[in-house]
This record gives sequence, structure tokens and C-alpha cells, in this order.
Amino acid sequence: MQIIKYNKNYSKQIPELFTNSIHKTCNKDYTKEQLNAWAKLDIDYEAWEKRLDKTKPYLAIDDKKLVGFAEFYEDYIDCFYIHHEYQGKGLGKAFLLYILKKARQNEIKKLRVDASITAKPFFEKYGFKVVKRNIIKRDNQLLINYLMTFN
Repeated sequence: MQIIKYNKNYSKQIPELFTNSIHKTCNKDYTKEQLNAWAKLDIDYEAWEKRLDKTKPYLAIDDKKLVGFAEFYEDYIDCFYIHHEYQGKGLGKAFLLYILKKARQNEIKKLRVDASITAKPFFEKYGFKVVKRNIIKRDNQLLINYLMTFN
């Protein structure tokens, strides 16, 4: 796996990875309605392209294929996703360790992430602690996630 800074060549693959990962891995913890509110199946590629131009996420690439991405800015990890077919193979660990290394290089002492119910155990495994439980309303659906920090 190679980790690179945002490359526009992957601008369509990123929202597809986001949507597929949520629908295929979070369905044990969230209802279909919640998943659809969180990650609409009708992807707005234009909105995503605008977002990605601002956030410039890190991309995890395996043999020229996008297998993960994460937005990381200031002290916050946002949109940390690994392709559903690549989960459980150590890519998430390697990607998170890369971000933790970047944080140390930038002298960031404390990191934050809002982790889904599904992702919470992954972040806990690497030392993140729950600060509080959040309830987010999206399209008349209530979604639970957890504000977690790493020192």
C-alpha cells in the first residue's frame, strides 16, 4: 500500500468508496434508512469534488486502486474509510499509524475523531478514548457516533 496526498484522478472513486464502505460494513449497527441518510446511494459527485478540493485527503493506494482515504487537518481525523474488501488485512492499521506519525511530525499532541458505532472498536484498539456520545440528525434520521480522542 502506498499513501499519497489527494489526486483528482481519484475524485469519483472516493465518494464511491465512502458510500460502499458505509452500506456494506455499517449495516449491522445502523438501519437502512440511517445508512441512506448518512451516505446517499445517489452520489453528488460535484459536491464531493468541491469538498475534496478543500480537504485534500490522504489516499491509500494498492496497485493503482483506491483502497482507503482519510481527511486529516489540524487535530481532526475525518472520513477515515477503508474499502470493504480490504478491511481486516492491516490496511486500516497502517493508514492510521501513518496519520499518527504525521500528527507527531506536526507536533499535534491530541487528535480527535468522530467514530461511528462500527468504527469505535477499531479506534479504541489503537488507544483512542470515548469523550462523548453524539446524536446527529440527518434527513430525519438520528445517527449515533462517538467523539474520541488520542493523546
